[in-house]
Amino acid sequence: MAAAWDEIRRLAADFQRAQFAEVAQRLSERNCIEIVTKLIAEKQLEVVHTLDGKEYVTPAQISKEIQDELHGCGGRINIVDLQQVINVDLLHIENRANDIIKSEKTIQLVLGQLINESYLDQLAEEINDKLQEAGQVTISELCKAYDLPGDFLIQVLSRRLGRIIHGQLDQENRGVIFTEAFVSRHRARIRGLFTAMTRPTPVSNLITRYGFQEHLLYSVLEELVNTGRLKGTVVGGRQDKAVFVPDIYARTQSNWVDSFFKQNGYLEFDALYRLGISDPTGYIKKRYKSTHLLFLRAACVGQEMVDQVEASVEEAISSGSWIDVSILLPSSLSVEDIGILLQQVLRSLNKNTSCLVFSDTIVVSEKFISSCAGLFSNLMQQKAEKEMKNNPVNLITEEDLKQMSGIENCYANKKDKKDERRKKAAEGSGSVRGGGGGNAREIKIKKTKKKGRKDADSDEESQASSTGRNKQLEFTFMSHEEIQDVLKTHIQDCPEELITEIAEHLIRPLTKTYQEVVRSVFTSTTSSSGASRRQTMKELQEEFSNLYNNIRLFEKGTKHFTDETQTNLAKHLLKTVCTDITNLIFNFLASESMMTTDNYTTITSEVRTKILSKLPEGTRGPLTKLHTSLNGKSIEDFLSCLDSAVDVCGIMVKKGDKKKERQVLFQHRQALIEQLKVTEDPALVLHLTSVLLFQFSTHCMLHAPGRSVPQIINFLSGKIPEDQHSLLVKYQGLVVKQLISQSKKTEHGDGDATNNLKDQEEEDTIRKELQEITTSIKDLVLRSRKSSVTED
Repeated sequence: MAAAWDEIRRLAADFQRAQFAEVAQRLSERNCIEIVTKLIAEKQLEVVHTLDGKEYVTPAQISKEIQDELHGCGGRINIVDLQQVINVDLLHIENRANDIIKSEKTIQLVLGQLINESYLDQLAEEINDKLQEAGQVTISELCKAYDLPGDFLIQVLSRRLGRIIHGQLDQENRGVIFTEAFVSRHRARIRGLFTAMTRPTPVSNLITRYGFQEHLLYSVLEELVNTGRLKGTVVGGRQDKAVFVPDIYARTQSNWVDSFFKQNGYLEFDALYRLGISDPTGYIKKRYKSTHLLFLRAACVGQEMVDQVEASVEEAISSGSWIDVSILLPSSLSVEDIGILLQQVLRSLNKNTSCLVFSDTIVVSEKFISSCAGLFSNLMQQKAEKEMKNNPVNLITEEDLKQMSGIENCYANKKDKKDERRKKAAEGSGSVRGGGGGNAREIKIKKTKKKGRKDADSDEESQASSTGRNKQLEFTFMSHEEIQDVLKTHIQDCPEELITEIAEHLIRPLTKTYQEVVRSVFTSTTSSSGASRRQTMKELQEEFSNLYNNIRLFEKGTKHFTDETQTNLAKHLLKTVCTDITNLIFNFLASESMMTTDNYTTITSEVRTKILSKLPEGTRGPLTKLHTSLNGKSIEDFLSCLDSAVDVCGIMVKKGDKKKERQVLFQHRQALIEQLKVTEDPALVLHLTSVLLFQFSTHCMLHAPGRSVPQIINFLSGKIPEDQHSLLVKYQGLVVKQLISQSKKTEHGDGDATNNLKDQEEEDTIRKELQEITTSIKDLVLRSRKSSVTED
């Protein structure tokens, strides 16, 4: 025994020595790192560095620590929070979390958070407590409270309904959970509320007023209606406009609609709206499925009313009269609805039925229209015969007239007021076109004496002759108002608006028919017209001689100027007086072929070309040269061509003597003076004064355009006293300033208010100066020549 204890003591001593003895060989930290690195490289060891690099952690240890932390946090933890606890890179934590999710079915990753089943059970218990307390909970509220997605919550809670959560999920709106008690309570409230209703009520108003859950209300209401517990219908489906209509109201409503339709044969949509029917068209189609109805914009009508209108229209057409269908229909129907009904009736009638619709409600037969047109037959014949007596025959050709009328109308529409004034001109020796500054002005002077006329025509006659150029070359029958007056005289008991529309309908065909009547009358009077034209040959030669002598006198006046000014004056003379005498010849030749116009001054270059194409070969050559010379620059060349043309045409020219020339000069001067007395236009005053002073100085007539006035004033330098010439130059400067000011005002329109005020003040100043000097300018001519009777 003692030996055994000795052995024990010896072994204990050896053990103690072994414990306190120092090891001779130990691994350094560097060696450990190299060994671990070698093992990792050879894939014999899998470890992860911590973020501070001081420790190695195995993946299994990471997984264990993740699960420990998840359990310690109650079953829900964010992966980002795990990084701070485990102290490794987030990537390794995510990898291990994914491995855990794959291996552990009770753990899920939701929005970067690990959640286990125990947490979800606890969550379901909390939600159940809220549900039992409130009666309902919404998924949207739970999403905000627990920071979880709605679909995930619905999936989780659906599996726990009836087990942990004592409630039910709304099948229509899966965002709400109810308790049975909550549903029963709402069903009772809904049943009682809708049972008490006696009139249509919007469901949305009830939801707002009584705080019903919208989808639950629609579900319960649909169930109660389908089972027959509630007597009524829901109109509009599950929408904001849904309306509950009790059966008692629907029966009363239907009885009223049936009674009204039976008595009147139509239904107004507005009346149904007032009854609470939100969709009148749909309601009518549903209630009267087998009844043939015509739907209009604001009403629908029965077949009986349509048949009544159709019969009345047929009777009016067959009897050749008219009918206003609005008197057959209810006054509540609009004109638009009556028009739709009428179009439907006309489509159903025979296609060969001839009628027209006026004012949307009046049906007029073609026979009635024809009878109205027949009222004008005698009037057409009488007017055509009177037209032929009072006016010369207006024919070049029918096509020529239409083209000329279109050209003249288009040209006239584009002209402004200044252009119209420039276009006017007096005829014969009384044709002087001119103006001051850069704007042309018309100067109408009296004509020379002609056989069978007074010594001078009045200004009004000259103006009337001028406006004749714009006359449309088509005869008009009657105006719209005149046609109405005739219809009112012969048609009794016809509405005013029908008379107006029939007149508007007839005006074009009546005018067209009238043209045919005029041509017919013209054909019957051709022979007498030829004799009449021969009787006017003497007057033609007299007028031709006057124009010819005027051209000679005007040419003398141009000789006093330099080449450039002389050329401009010659061109102006060619475009005016020379063109008039050329047109006189062309009109004479055209009349020989039964082609003439009212006024030879209306003949254009295009018309002359057409007349040339219809002339004989021997006459065409000289007339073509005369026509071409109008575009030249020489008066002498024109007169040479004119002499050749006169020989071909057989027109005798009376060349003026000295006495005749003095007479023409005197009449021309007096006409200009008379016009100067009455005009107040500064530009026209300057023009007239310059031309008169020229005639006083040279004893020659001058036919000048407005742009030549400055050259005329320069010519007068030395021909009149210096003070008069200075006054004339000053007046010219003021006229130019006024025209420039007016031009700027027209171009800029309403610009800056300050600049407009300044320009207006400047314009007023110029106007005052012109008014002060105008009398003195006129006196240059009038005062010194009052006693003059003949040219010196």
